[in-house]
Amino acid sequence: MARRRNYRRRRRANDGLALIGIAILVAIMAIVGEVRAHPVAAASVLLALAAGGGAWFFRRFTGARQLMDWERDIAITDQMTGRQFEDYVARLMRASGCRGVRVQGGAGDMGADVIATAPNGRRLVVQCKRHKNSLTSPHVQRFAGTARDIHGADVALLVTTASVTAPARDVARRCRITLVDRAALARWAGTQVPPVDQWPVPRTRMPGSAPAAAGPGTPDPDGLAG
Repeated sequence: MARRRNYRRRRRANDGLALIGIAILVAIMAIVGEVRAHPVAAASVLLALAAGGGAWFFRRFTGARQLMDWERDIAITDQMTGRQFEDYVARLMRASGCRGVRVQGGAGDMGADVIATAPNGRRLVVQCKRHKNSLTSPHVQRFAGTARDIHGADVALLVTTASVTAPARDVARRCRITLVDRAALARWAGTQVPPVDQWPVPRTRMPGSAPAAAGPGTPDPDGLAG
């Protein structure tokens, strides 16, 4: 009795496999017929599938996160939440060659929304401000108080979707905060050329000596963007 039941199970399984095989064969024949009847359209479909599969494979197995074409338009940031803007800046940093990009914005981040290693090997600490109104000096002052002393930034980068007031630029210059305003952000997104490539290694001085005063014509050591 048990042998008969096993025989019936095997027969049903074989019948199922046979039906699947027939269905696959019919599908292949239909595809071949369509290719013969419409070779140009079939080639276009195959190329599109190959391109899509290649892009998926590249992203899935290489971890690459390139900016999509629509993300290059800076106007899209106007519709983003604060966290979406942080993710946008992080994707831009990855596409620009930064390594170890980590988004950690949120409660208790103490001003560090994104942390990464710049292409020149320096520690990069970024604060993202998605503002409609102008960025003012208090925003820069708060970030300056944590970027280096708490987060150990070699380069402190403040990225905003807004314009920046003159007092804020003055504070940034004094505190060595690199500003990327709306116009500079649009250039960065459009070219994917990271502003960190413009930053030289900071100059060193003997312990106890006073920093050199910046006079007229003195180059800015951090290469302010924006």
